[in-house]
Amino acid sequence: MSQTTGGQRHLKNTGGNPQPENGRSPIYSHNPLEGGAFPLLVLDVARQVCTPSNEGFRVLHWHEEVQFIRVLQGVIQTRVYEEEIEVHAGDCLFINRMVPHKTIEKEDCRYHSFIIPEQMLGFFPGSIMEKKDVKSFLYHPGFTHFLIKKAEPSHSAALNELKTLDNLYFSSSQKTKPHYEYLLSTSLVSLWLAFISALPPLPMAAAAPSREHLRIRELLTYLHSHYRENLSVESIAVAAHISKTECLRCFHRYVGESPYQYLIKYRLHMSEALLKDTELSVTEISSETGFASASSYIRYFRRWYGCTPKEYRTAQKNSSSSAD
Repeated sequence: MSQTTGGQRHLKNTGGNPQPENGRSPIYSHNPLEGGAFPLLVLDVARQVCTPSNEGFRVLHWHEEVQFIRVLQGVIQTRVYEEEIEVHAGDCLFINRMVPHKTIEKEDCRYHSFIIPEQMLGFFPGSIMEKKDVKSFLYHPGFTHFLIKKAEPSHSAALNELKTLDNLYFSSSQKTKPHYEYLLSTSLVSLWLAFISALPPLPMAAAAPSREHLRIRELLTYLHSHYRENLSVESIAVAAHISKTECLRCFHRYVGESPYQYLIKYRLHMSEALLKDTELSVTEISSETGFASASSYIRYFRRWYGCTPKEYRTAQKNSSSSAD
């Protein structure tokens, strides 16, 4: 299925998981709670600010966890491979594990992202529930995303469960009650059951792997691993054993911009964390993130963020101080 409408599952030729360099690829958006006692990650995004900050915010990325994006206000636009999906207030977008995607705000909006490790859905490793009701969906090579719409009656149960989870997670009074994590866990599996119950049957045989989907992930993995270097379109193309023309075509189709445009935005994105979390100078950060000069870095940063790196750092520190 290639069109996004309520009630449709979206089937793409994903071609298996991307292979990270050295066991882990920088294109992953890593869950900072991974390996902890309660690894549910929830992001609150309002007016283009993500709390807590996350390395995958507003850039093309993928992660091991499944994701439910609940739009509370306005409209978001999410790109999944070459498809652009609009999600309106009251609706929710499910994104499967290991699926490259990028979400931006189409209007002034607010949304919550629930990023859920699969082990929180299957009760215990090796269970029949894990095999039949979790892995059969998460590891289906064609199941990439699903739009859950408030206008679709069959989706109401899943949306209601998501609302319950949302209220439970963001309620300060609930967090002080006994068994809070247990309540969240049962809410998660209730959401999952309502969601998979609303899905039409998966096809018995998955489509063959898509060479292009593998290719764009290979290109992105290389770019994210080597963004500090002096890259050219030619060098990026060589890494994927394709021509410059094919590299440009692949980026425009699946990313929506040229390799150079994406590289600049990714360098800027990586510089954000250095501005917020380190005391490196602007000149040092420009060099660390691959810019030819500090003046070039400042020029691009101002164009994309509407302020200088120094102004951004000051604003972040003031915001942090106010929160304390």
